[in-house]
Amino acid sequence: MLHTRFAALTGVAAITVLLAGCAGSSGTTSSSSGEGGDELGLIKPGTLTVCVNLEAPPNVFAEADGTPVGVEVDLAKDMAKKMDLELSFSEYSFAGLIPALQAQQCDTIISSLYIKPEREEIASFVPYLLSGSGILVAADNPAEITGYDESLCGKKAIGINGATGAGLLDEQSAACTADGEEEITITLTDKASDALQQVIAGQQDFYLDTAEGAAYFSKQSEGQLIPVGEPVGEIKIGAASLKDNTALHDALAEAFAAVQEDNTYQSILETWGFESLDIAKATS
Repeated sequence: MLHTRFAALTGVAAITVLLAGCAGSSGTTSSSSGEGGDELGLIKPGTLTVCVNLEAPPNVFAEADGTPVGVEVDLAKDMAKKMDLELSFSEYSFAGLIPALQAQQCDTIISSLYIKPEREEIASFVPYLLSGSGILVAADNPAEITGYDESLCGKKAIGINGATGAGLLDEQSAACTADGEEEITITLTDKASDALQQVIAGQQDFYLDTAEGAAYFSKQSEGQLIPVGEPVGEIKIGAASLKDNTALHDALAEAFAAVQEDNTYQSILETWGFESLDIAKATS
């Protein structure tokens, strides 16, 4: 069961409160014990500064007081402990995460960042979770969408700016037109709350984002949103650091290996119901 304040919220109100105010760039800090890490080229010696987007529950999101929570937040905390470092979270829009890393406003991104070839040209990754993409529709599914297939042709879609789902929408739209069908009308936003409310209100036919996010939002909506079809495209999520900082990459890799070895990793996955997303189950 998800251990957050949101269990008592219902319907659209739950989604609105859950996701309100999470697209800024102000920092939020959480501490662990430790003093080390100066040799890692950290932007603040002794502290691992992590860029996050708090719009991706149950992976990364915020409590009522702004405290970051989620499976990846727990993982970041335990990795920082293994590195004997304090931990600080800096919040950005999803599209702003990699630019923030490049500008050295943080040391690493631990925030539902899919490992893709174009991103590997910029950053080195330590894979720690599996993921995929999923589709949410309103409960009555008036557009009769069946999944990531030809049923999306001619429909109105909404996704998150900079996320993999946006690229998948482009790909399926191109497939539609290649088959002589109507293209998908695509709208992108920085806030999942906006996307979900538009689907519920009938302004958009479906929402495409991570499969784990789709399942979570469906549960929180209490039946107003439902997932359709199977998850698309198994892919790895990882901690990103600048390619020229090999010391930090190696330290992150060692820390993740340590939380795997002592079963902390498995405990985190069990807490959030993420057992099926264990990186050890990756097929490639």
